[in-house]
Order: sequence, then structure tokens, then C-alpha cells
Amino acid sequence: MVTLGIPSVYGAPVQTVDVDLHSTTGTIPAALKTRMVASIQGAASYIYKGKEDSYIKESIQAYEKATIDVVDRILYGYTVKSISMDIGESMYMRLTLEPYGNVVQSIETKFNYGNISPYGQSLIHRDIGNVKPRLEQILLGASLESLGWITPLAQKSIRSELEGTLPEFTPQIDIVGGELAKATVYLVPHGNSVHRTDVAIHSNTLPSALFYNMRQYYEKKLQQLEGLPVSFVRRHQLMIESEIQEELNISRGVTQFGVTMTPELQVGTDTRLDIHVDSSKYILRGEGYLDMGRGVDSVGLRVYTGVHRGPHDWYLETEFLPNRLKWSFAPSYGYQFSKDTKVGYQYSLPNHHHHGFVYQNIGTRWNARYERDITAKANEFALSYDVHEYLRLEYVWGDQDRWLRLIGRI
Repeated sequence: MVTLGIPSVYGAPVQTVDVDLHSTTGTIPAALKTRMVASIQGAASYIYKGKEDSYIKESIQAYEKATIDVVDRILYGYTVKSISMDIGESMYMRLTLEPYGNVVQSIETKFNYGNISPYGQSLIHRDIGNVKPRLEQILLGASLESLGWITPLAQKSIRSELEGTLPEFTPQIDIVGGELAKATVYLVPHGNSVHRTDVAIHSNTLPSALFYNMRQYYEKKLQQLEGLPVSFVRRHQLMIESEIQEELNISRGVTQFGVTMTPELQVGTDTRLDIHVDSSKYILRGEGYLDMGRGVDSVGLRVYTGVHRGPHDWYLETEFLPNRLKWSFAPSYGYQFSKDTKVGYQYSLPNHHHHGFVYQNIGTRWNARYERDITAKANEFALSYDVHEYLRLEYVWGDQDRWLRLIGRI
């Protein structure tokens, strides 16, 4: 330092203190070392900054002893084995540390998923990423006595690691010390979870009953999503649908009979899998109905048989009325105008009436229907609700009366 052009006889004051740590075992985990350096550097700066370097040099042994005493009080699980200092305006301090007792030599990491199913665990595991390597970086070589100090560092590091890849869970870490340290990562879900799941088979060309076993299989599969956060399932929705699609593509109905199967997952606290099944060639389905509030022809059976080509349907509607033992037949044509709208024409026998119709899907369960008997100039409107793929409730408005219809589909 120069004052009024005259060199100070006391030397220069210390401006900065840099600390370098080493271990007698050769390794200090990087995260632990960073925290140690910060703590020691803060204490050393308090001791040395502003003091004349010449004064420190004169009492170097006393300063080294005081520094060792302070550092031993700061650190957990380590003691200072040796110290050396380069004194100057920029002071450099080199410490060699020795751990108390044994150090962590290997780590066994486990994940606790709570009551989440094996399939749910497999989805989570894909997002866990580098948790195990990160824990090894933090713990390997650490003194067993320092684990109480290092565990919060591990917690903070793992939370930071999973914040971007697994935001729907909060990790909690428990570490049991030993040369073989055992780390358990508890994954705690937050937000709304999937409470209930359901599967529905939808087909305009084939009986849903043909796919009963497939429905049971996917009901069991979908139940494995229960307990997972809704946001987690929604984030993985495309992947889950893709996996299901791959399974459906190798099913017997697709490979041998040309059936098209498309899964659609509706994610929420009540999650539902809709599988849309249609034949690219044939139409074969049946239904029975029971009318309540209608005095005539209140029970009937219908069978639809025909062919399907793109948006075009050519089929025969066969109806049997058991109360009168009467049969009727209606050659029909339908055109799928859009995904939710279908229009068509029927010619009914034996009464030789011409009919036009419009079917409209409203969401996933509601449907509307309008039919016009062109010959008799009669109208019929209906609004229906699909309880499930085998049962539909329909309320019908005719020109003269109204009734409730229960429709069972096979």
C-alpha cells in the first residue's frame, strides 16, 4: 500500500481470501465441498480481511491454530489435518481435511412409490432421469458423520433435478449411513389424482359384445392409473394411447378381419378409455328396445347387416315385433357427413314407405335423432344418452305422442 507516495511499513491489507480443500481420502463430494468452502471462506474473510499481511506473517502460527480451531467447529464429520497459507492482498489458504471414521464407499438407491401400481411406477421411472448418479456425486466419499449436514443438500439437488422432469411429485429423501449408504427417495404426488377408471367400446358396425374380453383386459390395465396425479397422466396421454394402439394393431380382429380400433383417453379424476371399433368392410349389429308410455309396438328387436365403404353404408334393417309376430325390412343407405353427423335414406317393407334420417352425436354420450316418414308425412325426434356401450336411454317425440325408450345393444 502507498500513502502520500511513501510505502507503508505495515505492508498491504488482505483484500480477498480464497480457500482450497483436499481430503486425506482423496475425495470430497462436490456439493459438500462447495458448501464447506463457502462456510470456511466466510469465516476466514471475517478473520483476515483488512488485516496487514506483515502482521499476519509475524504471528502465522497463532493464526493457523486459530483458523484450524474455527474450521473444526464449522465442519461436521471432518477435522483439519494440515493448513498452509500464502499471505498477501489476495490470500490463498489450502486445507487438508480428514474424515471422522469411515466414509461412504457405495450407495444403494431405492424409490418408494407408495400405493402406485407397477404400470404407474414404470411411467414414473421413465421421468426419473439421473437421480441415482446425482446422489452418488453428492454422497460418495463423504464422511459418515457429515450425513446430517449433507442430506439437505441431497434433498435440494434431487428436487431441482426432478422439478422439470417430474413436476407432479415432490421427492423426500431418507439416507441411512454406512460404508454402503442406503438412500430412499419417497415420491409424494400432489394435486388431484385419478380416483376411478372406466373403459367403453364404441362401434357403429359391429356388436360390442364381440369385444367383451378386450374390454375386461383394458379395464384392468386402466385401473393401474388410479392414484397417479391427473396432470401426470395427461402429460403422458399420447404415450399411453400410442402403447394401447400398438397392442390393438396386433390383435386378432385387426390382423385377420381388417377391423379398425382407435383408443381415445379422457383424462380426469374419473378417467375413461374409449375404444372406437369399426369394420372397414361389414356391418353386423343388433339391438332390442322397450318403450314405456307407448301403447303399441312397445317391444322390438332389430338387426343391421350390410357393407361399409368409407363414409358410405349400405345395409338392411330387419325388425321383429314379438307382440304382433310381425317382420319388417328396410333397405338403407347412410352417409357419414362428418365425424358426428350421419344422414341417410330407408325404404321400408312391406308398407312401401320412404324415410329420411339425420343422426347427430353430441359429445361422447349424448345423441340426437330426427326421422321423417316422407310417405306418411310424420316426424319423430329423439334425444338419447349412452349409459354404457350396451345400454342407451332415449326420449322420443312423435307428432301425436311421447315415450321413453330403453335400448339394449349387443
